[in-house]
Amino acid sequence: MNIFDGLYGYEKLMLVCGFILFVFALAAITVMIVQRRDFKMAMGLIVFAIVLMGFPGIQAVKFSQDTVELDRIRTQPQAPTDPAQKQQAQQVLADLERRAADNPQLQAQVSDGYRAIGEVDKAYDLARLVLREKPSAQVQATLVPVLTAKLNQVQANAPIAAPPPAVSVPSTAASTAVATTAPVGTAAVPAPTPADSARQHQIAEIARQLQSTDAALPAASHAALAKAYVVLGQPQKAQANVEAARRIDPAIRINPSVLRAARTGDHP
Repeated sequence: MNIFDGLYGYEKLMLVCGFILFVFALAAITVMIVQRRDFKMAMGLIVFAIVLMGFPGIQAVKFSQDTVELDRIRTQPQAPTDPAQKQQAQQVLADLERRAADNPQLQAQVSDGYRAIGEVDKAYDLARLVLREKPSAQVQATLVPVLTAKLNQVQANAPIAAPPPAVSVPSTAASTAVATTAPVGTAAVPAPTPADSARQHQIAEIARQLQSTDAALPAASHAALAKAYVVLGQPQKAQANVEAARRIDPAIRINPSVLRAARTGDHP
């Protein structure tokens, strides 16, 4: 970090101009002292220069304190339950978000901060803005917990889909019989509703974003992807993510329904 981090353009200009004016006033006072002249005017310039530098300096100190608080917010084990504590965290994150427009890494950290306090939708909206700019691998790694949380949120109540069963090719006569008759009592597979289709589209998009990051995914992310691919009816990809999650963390707990659907393609 440097003194300009988190400052708006006009605050940077105030700081630079104040510093230049301060140096000029000191030089003028030195000359006036040598020449035994009144230097009250130059003292006024020094006071003005200090005022110019003071405001952005205070903002820089506050920004530094907020980044320390951001680190604390991101590492807390669960979202705060105290409304006052959550409101304070929201204020810190909002202040940092306004000052992070040109800093993708800080934007990603703020996004993760929103995730840590339970504001998953706001966290994901900010993460999408960051991902549009094709950020560095470090920034993408910071966004992995956000994408994982959003994926878990969207698919929380999603039904587990099973892939279509394998179809054997019968003889010509049997094919004709199958085509002209239907088993008694067989229920038709319900067509997906628009809400289900929209949710599946969102799940597919978040899964794509998560898998396309250049960062190594943790076990929790692979577990979330395993369910996502089960929901999307892709058991092979689901099983691959189950195995990846267990390689990273052998003790990880994965929904038995997801394991069964990924392994056999059966409904839970």
